[in-house]
Amino acid sequence: MRPISRRSTLVATAALAGAAMSGPASAQADRDLVVYASHPSEMVDYFTKAFSEKHGVKVTTVKAGTGELLNRIRAERARPGADVLWGGFADTGASAPDLFEQYRSKELANIEPKMIDAAGYNTPFGASTMVIMYNKAQVKPEDAPKTWADLAKPQWARKVVHADPSKSSSAYSALVTWLSIYGKDDKGWAMVEQLTKNMNLVIRSSLVFQQVGRGEYPIGVTYEEGAFNYVLAGTAGIVYPEDGTLLEAEGMFIVKGAKNPGAARLFADYLLSHEAQSDLATKFPGRRPTRKGVGTHPEMRNADKLKVIEYDSKWGAESRKDILDRMQKIIVKTQG
Repeated sequence: MRPISRRSTLVATAALAGAAMSGPASAQADRDLVVYASHPSEMVDYFTKAFSEKHGVKVTTVKAGTGELLNRIRAERARPGADVLWGGFADTGASAPDLFEQYRSKELANIEPKMIDAAGYNTPFGASTMVIMYNKAQVKPEDAPKTWADLAKPQWARKVVHADPSKSSSAYSALVTWLSIYGKDDKGWAMVEQLTKNMNLVIRSSLVFQQVGRGEYPIGVTYEEGAFNYVLAGTAGIVYPEDGTLLEAEGMFIVKGAKNPGAARLFADYLLSHEAQSDLATKFPGRRPTRKGVGTHPEMRNADKLKVIEYDSKWGAESRKDILDRMQKIIVKTQG
């Protein structure tokens, strides 16, 4: 993630005429697109540049954490500065229907049905899961935690790095995962508190896999792609928890009242296209395409080999404020 003040602009070299899209709005009137993005810079830059060159739309990106960008979009609601929020999971958009427009791309016909947002807000360009990452120089594979609950054991006290769920959508998804597994009642929250006691919370999700990869922490809770690059480099290992994890669509949402709705819809169509989905799989190992027939990196574990939980995204979206408020009390109690 980059500070929110950093902006990069990509100027198109292709003619705008002939840009294809779905939906009633025409991209021919939209020569600009502003993307608020919380994905890694390399991926954001690659796809926005490819889109710009293909469709003749000038793209400006603003990069920060999902929580920070969501707050910015809310603050700008009267005069939206963004056309698109690209980051988070499907429940990020569902948690704020006042901020986003529904859009059902024609390309959804080619997307795995279980990845499609029934509410119609999300463009499911990729799928992600949460994992436990360990540094191979510090932790032997046989000694690595096997479940989320293992992270609460005494030997991992203050040795686990994780992101603040109020700042990171992936960290929030991990929190909802734990509560989906262990219960949404006091018993489940007691487990969350035990886990949090052993953790050092950071402000950005990217810091987790970077710090474990560099050996600053032996263990981290992170999303699969962030950890997978260090697996390929031979410095880290991944544990897919035996007590289960989520496998959910990542998010791309069109901002309500966006200045460039045609370009936003065209960008949504592009991200779901065979071209973009194939590039996601081949150029960004660790990402899971959602388009039918597009495979993952050969060293990634197949989705049918994961213990996938019933992730309650509806509850996670509707109860987001209450969940984060209760989590904040645990953070204050355990992180002093």
